[in-house]
Amino acid sequence: MKKANSYLLHKGMIDGESYLIIATMKSDNAKTGDMIQICILLEDTDPVAGVLSGLDAQTICQGCPFASGEGCYVNVGQSPLSIWKAYHRGNVPYLRVKDYPAMFAGRKVRFGSYGNPTLIPLRIVQRIASICDGFTGYFHNWKELGKAKARKWNRFFMASTETTDSLLLAKKWGLRVFHASPIKPNGLLECVADSHGIECKDCLLCEGGKNAKDIWINPHGSKKAKAVKAATK
Repeated sequence: MKKANSYLLHKGMIDGESYLIIATMKSDNAKTGDMIQICILLEDTDPVAGVLSGLDAQTICQGCPFASGEGCYVNVGQSPLSIWKAYHRGNVPYLRVKDYPAMFAGRKVRFGSYGNPTLIPLRIVQRIASICDGFTGYFHNWKELGKAKARKWNRFFMASTETTDSLLLAKKWGLRVFHASPIKPNGLLECVADSHGIECKDCLLCEGGKNAKDIWINPHGSKKAKAVKAATK
């Protein structure tokens, strides 16, 4: 098949809104390294408008206190908007499951570069995870999913927490967590991208099901002040 920069993996619905699962094959992200980046985007609302209206928090970013411009490090006006526009120009072809090995084999994958990766059908996550050379992922909607479903997804993705209360609840549920807060809790390992400059593709500790420590990161990005405020409420 003809190679493209990005591929559509799935279209779904959440709260009456159509969303897209899109895999971008190349990345110059200095923190993650060149991993395949899988994002979740609203189909009919561009990412910038979604943040400004708060629709992101109601749908693809459900459960995240940093959504709607309240601390998220993702600059939606850059890569997410570019991908969304490429899709609407017809430049994001659908990738059939039978073609996954040709695209994902030998690569590292970042599930949910934007949006909750739990919106990706589990069969697709399982298939990609079985083919690729390693992956990372984080989901904020674990409370909305409930304990049983959250534990199922935690086999693949880290449960995102920010406050002490959310961290304690996630641990009570038996979840492995990725904690974003200006205060480092005892027993958590600082993200090695921050502490040692190791790219995510070479670390992969944020593969949820690994038998490893929970991870802590200090909020970062242009909206760090808002993230710190949300994490210390």
